[in-house]
Amino acid sequence: MEKTPMEVFQAFGQGLMSGTDVWKDVVSQDVTFTGPVDQVNGLEAFAKLNEGFMPMMRGMEMQKAVESGNFVITQVIIKVAMPSGKTIELDMNEWYEIVDGKIQDIKIYYDAEEFRKELN
Repeated sequence: MEKTPMEVFQAFGQGLMSGTDVWKDVVSQDVTFTGPVDQVNGLEAFAKLNEGFMPMMRGMEMQKAVESGNFVITQVIIKVAMPSGKTIELDMNEWYEIVDGKIQDIKIYYDAEEFRKELN
């Protein structure tokens, strides 16, 4: 039986948090990722982006997750350790489009000003 979009999203999140590559099983080879700071195409580029970001994560709190059609839409608070030593909180909205049991497209929205300020 094919997984629902929410089940695919949950497998992705659990895989990311496991520190293994198992999350790649639910991501399309030609995934697109669009965010305020980075945009990448393809699983290899997306994996490289995650390799840089995941070590900076210090916590995550899911506020809401809604499944609608082929989409999972979330609101999540992510704590991020910046190179300056400061930890910031990003209030993100994420849109995951799931096609044929794989994440095809990810769009994230957040106010990137504080993130950019800390990187400069």
